[in-house]
Amino acid sequence: MDCTRFQDSITDYIDGTLDSRTKAECAAHRLTCRECRETYGDVRNALQALSFVAEIDLVEPEGLQSRIIAATSAGEMLSCADFDTLIERYFDGVILAPTFQTFQAHFEKCHKCRRLMTGIEDAIDMCHEIKETEIDVPEELNDRIVAATTGGWSIARYGVEGFLKKLSGLVFNPQIAVALLIFAAGSMFVISRFGSIGEMADIAGSRAEVLVSEGQKALSNTEAFARTGFHRVSSGVNTFFFSPPDEPAEKVPVQPASPALPALPALEDKQSGRLDPKKKESMSKTRADRAEREEHK
Repeated sequence: MDCTRFQDSITDYIDGTLDSRTKAECAAHRLTCRECRETYGDVRNALQALSFVAEIDLVEPEGLQSRIIAATSAGEMLSCADFDTLIERYFDGVILAPTFQTFQAHFEKCHKCRRLMTGIEDAIDMCHEIKETEIDVPEELNDRIVAATTGGWSIARYGVEGFLKKLSGLVFNPQIAVALLIFAAGSMFVISRFGSIGEMADIAGSRAEVLVSEGQKALSNTEAFARTGFHRVSSGVNTFFFSPPDEPAEKVPVQPASPALPALPALEDKQSGRLDPKKKESMSKTRADRAEREEHK
């Protein structure tokens, strides 16, 4: 056993209420520890002195109680107004001991204040009970309260006002204002250019038809050109691969070139100002015959 445990058990050890084992440990520690032995002696002497004083009948001096009451604040009796000011502190539990004595003395003597305190206590108990009790609120209670106070007209009015406020907030939004300006500028441009949106649609439709027709013509021309080129390429390939080889020409002595014949004057059509196709064909045949004659020579 250590000193702390011995000091905690010293009162029970002196009274003899410990069990035999703990009592033996305390006795062994008291014999070995000098400080605990002195502490044990002091406590035992104090208890003996107190028990001796308690056995002696002391005579109370005359006027002692009155002198004590006069020397303290309890001697001053409270009025009903002061008692009312202390009621709240009393229920909050912050009233001091001297004030509480005067408060209690007035409570015992004044029937009016005692009845007031009883009513306050009953009201507090009822408030606690009501707070702990759960009550179901009717569903139509809110509607009845509104109908009895402001009425349905105010609800409709506030609803319309709220809707108008929200709508004004949306209309006067900067992004919506910019979009409206762009729409107005585009509408003015369309009206100033085409007169109306219907005319703009008609013009756009006619231009689209023209573009479609031009595209179809271009496609047809491209198709015809492709067919002509394909025929030319196929005829050239057939001539190159399937035509018989040309016979070698006989060597002809070179003769001095004769002077070139003057070209025939072109006959003009006096009525149209162009060459007649038949005359043009005869001229080309004449030139071809002359070229063959020169080669044979």
